[in-house]
Amino acid sequence: MATDDIGSLSPEEQRRLCGVMVDEAEMQRLIEVAQFAAAQEQFAAPLVGLPSAVDWRNNGGNYVTSIKNQGQCGSCVSFCSCAVIESAVRIKLGNPNFAIDLSEGFLQFCGGGSCGGWGLTSGLAYAQSTGVVDEACMPYTAGGGSDMNCGAARCADWANRLTKISGYTNHSTMNARKAAVAAGPVLAGMEVWSDFFSPTPGVVYVKSATATRLNPRGYHCVCVVGYDDAAQCWIIKNSWGTSWCDGGFMRLGYGQTDLLIDSAWAFSSVTVNVGPAWTSDATVSQVYASRHSQNAWAHFQGLGWRKIQTGTSDGVTNMLTLFAQAVAKNKKVAVLTDGSFVYQAYLN
Repeated sequence: MATDDIGSLSPEEQRRLCGVMVDEAEMQRLIEVAQFAAAQEQFAAPLVGLPSAVDWRNNGGNYVTSIKNQGQCGSCVSFCSCAVIESAVRIKLGNPNFAIDLSEGFLQFCGGGSCGGWGLTSGLAYAQSTGVVDEACMPYTAGGGSDMNCGAARCADWANRLTKISGYTNHSTMNARKAAVAAGPVLAGMEVWSDFFSPTPGVVYVKSATATRLNPRGYHCVCVVGYDDAAQCWIIKNSWGTSWCDGGFMRLGYGQTDLLIDSAWAFSSVTVNVGPAWTSDATVSQVYASRHSQNAWAHFQGLGWRKIQTGTSDGVTNMLTLFAQAVAKNKKVAVLTDGSFVYQAYLN
């Protein structure tokens, strides 16, 4: 579905792309959540040294997973929730190439949502209480507007394939939001106006004076993957396919109160539960061993430095020898790592 196609949809079809369910009571709750976060942030230590720009598509690697298309189904909450969690896992592992593709269908239709929509942070709450399976376990088929049957569509071993988050945190003030984005992509809600469906690629989006509000209102969930103070904008990842705006991404101007993203609702970051994971084709670029302790580290292209963690000095020596062989023979290695340590390794 190209940008022009989305722009030419009827108002009813456009509303189907906006799946955050907000009545008056929920609007008040979201405002109070943002106000409470702002009050808490006033007592936090001042944030200094924030970068002037962050883009997780190019931040020592691409930690942002591919653009998807929700189709004619109000499942944006699950798409932006999965996008945030996928990036958080890559960042926690320190591996921008880590293969992860979570099931928006499982999150939306097993978690309590529908093609009619869901609450802004309902997907995060379900990812915390239950988790979300991989896409192969329950491929998304709701793009035509029909709800998926959770019990029939998910794989038999779904309970063994869950990725969970341990929690999510709200951020309200501008500095707190930027600090959150500097640590990883976040979830955000916004109100959508008519010109958001056909934005001009390469231009920071600012709602035009002639743009009209969808009636009834349309609210949407997006993943914020970066910001740019020079251009005064957030960088958002959408779920309307790669033909929308800039390959599925948009630079959205700061401070637009009509959009609610900066004026009424908080950003939400996640904390993921991630154990060690195998990387099958890592390249060792450098090793280092301390002369004064049994500690040693290895540097892997695309991963960075990892401390060698085996529990014995012999184990450290053996792994250092293996990494030296990998460098000498120009061999790839398979390594079991998390964001801090390498636990096992062997030559490919």
